[in-house]
Amino acid sequence: MSDIETKARDAAPEAKLGFASGSPRRSGWVARLRVAGLPDGVADPGVAAPARARWRPSGYLTSFLALVVLPALAAAVYFAAVASDEYVAESRFAVHSLAADTVTSPTQTKKATTSSSLMAGISAATEDSYLVAAYVRSRACIDEVSRTVDLKAIYRRPEADFVSRLEANASPEALVKYWDRMVTSYVDPPSGIVTVTVSAFRRDDALAVSQAILAAAEKMANEISARARADIIKLADAEVASAEERVVGSLGLLRDFREKAGFIDPKMQAESLTRTLETLIEQRIKLQTDVQVSSRAMSPEAPTIATMKSRLDQIDLQIAIEKEKLTSKSADPGALANLLPAYESLLVRNTFAEKLYGMAADGLERARLRAEAQTIYLNVFVPPAIPQEALYPERISSSALIAVALLVLWGIGALTAALVEDHKL
Repeated sequence: MSDIETKARDAAPEAKLGFASGSPRRSGWVARLRVAGLPDGVADPGVAAPARARWRPSGYLTSFLALVVLPALAAAVYFAAVASDEYVAESRFAVHSLAADTVTSPTQTKKATTSSSLMAGISAATEDSYLVAAYVRSRACIDEVSRTVDLKAIYRRPEADFVSRLEANASPEALVKYWDRMVTSYVDPPSGIVTVTVSAFRRDDALAVSQAILAAAEKMANEISARARADIIKLADAEVASAEERVVGSLGLLRDFREKAGFIDPKMQAESLTRTLETLIEQRIKLQTDVQVSSRAMSPEAPTIATMKSRLDQIDLQIAIEKEKLTSKSADPGALANLLPAYESLLVRNTFAEKLYGMAADGLERARLRAEAQTIYLNVFVPPAIPQEALYPERISSSALIAVALLVLWGIGALTAALVEDHKL
């Protein structure tokens, strides 16, 4: 070493190592070091750090330990040693609608009893499947299930850990939220099959809750069917009552007409008058013939001929009166020609009312036949069974998933902070 270098080294103040707050920063997570006593912004890599230099961790390392390592370790400890086992009971069913298959003829309606006709009435009800699945997740289902099983006791078993256990004094709203976590329902769109899974901390509890849910769903479907049947029958009864009122009203009008006219049927009265008129015409023709024959043998002033002519005049008058009753030229409102249009109108109205009544009565009978069948029912083809081993929690995968999620979130935050620091330079 030369004398110049030796003097320079002896003249330089003692170097101290520390974090440079005002020196340029490298894009990254570790701050650059500077040598105390040298100009700002100048670092001497050849100078070794003295023994008294103090190392301080960066903010990135501290946040990594606090936000990633410690929560991941806590989650791993929880899933490994604290989390309680959860047993799952699964059931699958399809919702079908069964309409009463009927055979209708012009004079008779009867219920089909053949197996083919009954199978033809069965159809999958996808909309009803979604309805049942929504009911399973509702508070109404919780209330119905609570009548047969004690849900609060089931989900506060000693086997449940403090995180998974239901609150001691859980409100109905809190119970619904807890229910949504422990009970799930899924509908397969193409087939409409509903899958219901129930989690519990004991095998028997999972099976009991699952069976209670199926019973509640079946009861709900029956209630919907009963309401639908009641609505159908109520509507049919209303139609029958309305048609019956029409028939009674038309019959009342006919009765009033007959009492006012003085006879039952104007048509029959017209036929009777026609027969009387025909008889009078025949008598007139015969009497006119007798007058002509007698006029040849007797004087026109003979009493016999006068009597015959007088009788002929009476027959002509009677014929004119009878004809006037049968024509619309008469000023008498009681004439048959004036009564027939009103009577026919009333008769048509009565006939129409009777036909409507018959159709309404037939519809009521068909509604009763449909009401005999269950409109909606659950076809459980995978009944719940007692679980043999716990499916949840997935201890290893859940721990790893939480660690990865925390690492990703911390990495996003750290990268954002580094970009902000770079923009401040």
